[in-house]
Amino acid sequence: MGLLGTGAGLKADLNLLVQLSMGVALLAGMALARRRRYRAHAICQASVMVLNLIMIACIMLPSFRWGVLPALPREIGKPYYYVAVLHAGLGTLAEVVGLYIVLRAGTDWLPERLRFENYKLWMRAELALWWSVLVLGAATYYIWL
Repeated sequence: MGLLGTGAGLKADLNLLVQLSMGVALLAGMALARRRRYRAHAICQASVMVLNLIMIACIMLPSFRWGVLPALPREIGKPYYYVAVLHAGLGTLAEVVGLYIVLRAGTDWLPERLRFENYKLWMRAELALWWSVLVLGAATYYIWL
């Protein structure tokens, strides 16, 4: 039994709570940027990206590998599977784009041709994508109950 009394397991409940907290942290990071507290903003956003990578590796990827992949493609028409596949695909995109933004904004590791200048556009698009993935993750949690 998990933490939320829904019938979901402990890992699923923990993941949902951590993901919601990270979504709020990203909004707080946006507020820090608006207040021109860029160092705190960078630490906040980068921490969320790294924590999410850990959550993906430890909880989400194993659940997807054992609970979804064996039934694909024959079961893709069922919400249990297609919502999870959509969440995984967009979630992967969100994580990769987020890590790319962190690398671009926080380091000089990227080649010149891979660097962007319009930080606001990239970061706002990432925040919108992240929250879309968060909603799909909550839907996956609900459907998997």
